[in-house]
Amino acid sequence: MWENFDVWKFLAGLGLFLFGMSQLENAVKELAGRGFKIFLKKHTKNKLKAILGGTLITALLQSSSVVSLMLLAFVGAGVISMKSALGIILGSNLGTTFTGWLVASLGFKVDIESFILPLIAIGGLLVVFFPKQPKLFNTGLLTLGLSFLFLGLSFMKDSISYLAEDFDISLFADYGPFVFLLVGFVFTALIQSSSATMVITLSALNVEIIDFNAAAAVVIGANLGTTITVLLGGLQGTASKKRVAIGHFLFNLVTDIVAFFSMGLLIFFITDVLNIKDELFALVLFHSTFNLLGIILFFPFLGRFADFLNSRFTSYNDRVGLFIHEITVEVSETAIEALTQETNHLLSLVLKLWRTAFLQHNSEPFSLKKGQFFKPQENFIDNYYEIKRLHGEMINFYGDLQKQSLTAEESFRLSKIITATGNALYAAKDIKDIELDLANFRKSGKRTIISLYDFFNDSNLIMTTRFKQMLESESNETFFEELSKLMLDIQKNYDRLLEMVYDQSNRKHLEEEEIATVLNVNRELYSSNKAIIFALKDYKLNPEQAAQFENLPPFR
Repeated sequence: MWENFDVWKFLAGLGLFLFGMSQLENAVKELAGRGFKIFLKKHTKNKLKAILGGTLITALLQSSSVVSLMLLAFVGAGVISMKSALGIILGSNLGTTFTGWLVASLGFKVDIESFILPLIAIGGLLVVFFPKQPKLFNTGLLTLGLSFLFLGLSFMKDSISYLAEDFDISLFADYGPFVFLLVGFVFTALIQSSSATMVITLSALNVEIIDFNAAAAVVIGANLGTTITVLLGGLQGTASKKRVAIGHFLFNLVTDIVAFFSMGLLIFFITDVLNIKDELFALVLFHSTFNLLGIILFFPFLGRFADFLNSRFTSYNDRVGLFIHEITVEVSETAIEALTQETNHLLSLVLKLWRTAFLQHNSEPFSLKKGQFFKPQENFIDNYYEIKRLHGEMINFYGDLQKQSLTAEESFRLSKIITATGNALYAAKDIKDIELDLANFRKSGKRTIISLYDFFNDSNLIMTTRFKQMLESESNETFFEELSKLMLDIQKNYDRLLEMVYDQSNRKHLEEEEIATVLNVNRELYSSNKAIIFALKDYKLNPEQAAQFENLPPFR
């Protein structure tokens, strides 16, 4: 029986399908730019809009896992509320069924090669000939992703068709639906794509390797298996990320339990009441129907469910601050000292963000006092949002502290601290604005771009190391002189990069757009370095030294 099964063609088809899905996701996200974030923030403020928004975005991205992983970052950053996130997750469960409708409508009804080959040709040409024009490049990537998705489907369908010629379906007669549910769950958890599981199930159903009831059980299991990706991404994160991950899992778990125990009734409704005789369409309708049922079940309780999740993980777990949450503002002297230590923490996080942007990993972790350590992580945007959350916590603490009776000296010290935190945030924002440019420099095939990036990387590694040493220094005796030297050195680095760009031997190898990008990165890095220096000035120097420092030539 198995000699007719072309295992390599099946695996090649699965690989092409998953690769096509990933390229499709990347292309849509790039083409949309900041649109998804703006859409999620502005159009998901009530339950119904959140569900509709989650459905639409997931249908476009073709992946509920990607949308849910985006939610982990957005909720953690405070971009959207927990209640809205739960609504989006409900909608994403329905939106992910769009892949099944697309495949059932086209993948088994038309000659795939008749339209795939032209799409591959068009997409490939756009990607090869327009790499520097983002819209055309990503349009080509989207076209290729869609093409590979259907080409992979064709491979899997053909390989399973060969197997079906001698396959005896009676072998599965003794297996109950629960076994097929487990198969769907485990397989989806392994390949992290419920869409791929749906396509394989549709292929097996199309050639009658499994019957409709077994296929329905596999789809229910896949619906739960897709939550594993988000669980892995969220359970090691902040409290808000844990809430999203657990919420997603519980939604799908309850929905799938209801779907499994009412499977016979749902199948009867689709095949007999609605009179859907095409099993492929009946299966995708079954998938959509039980997810819609889940939305109906949870819709009235979204607010209570959000409160339940918030009560499971206390807000303390979600705090970034290490010092200000343990101090009462009524004792102003102690509160100002805690805010001072928190400023050190904030500046340390900004230096960490710099290293993350350049993918620089220290052999030794930065120290955050109190026995806490961190090493640069790969997720840049999470690090940036962590800085923003900490700054927000400090501003709230500062506002409460201002209401107390403070001496003139305390008020002056407090104003300097909060100015330092503002400059630290500006430094982080400058790095965030060029993080994508730095990533593109690293991927560039041009020797000139690589050499310019190496200059940026080397000079900023030196700067962050010097900043770190000053931040951790307990002595202020040479602080003024060292800060002055740093200001001169960042000016030299800025000027040196300009010389490298304007040099004829380098300029002739760069496009005009590349020159503009390099110059902008240079300005942003200079601005970020300067903001850190101002932050250190307000954080460390006494009023007389601060005034003297501001009169130095680089500040004129």
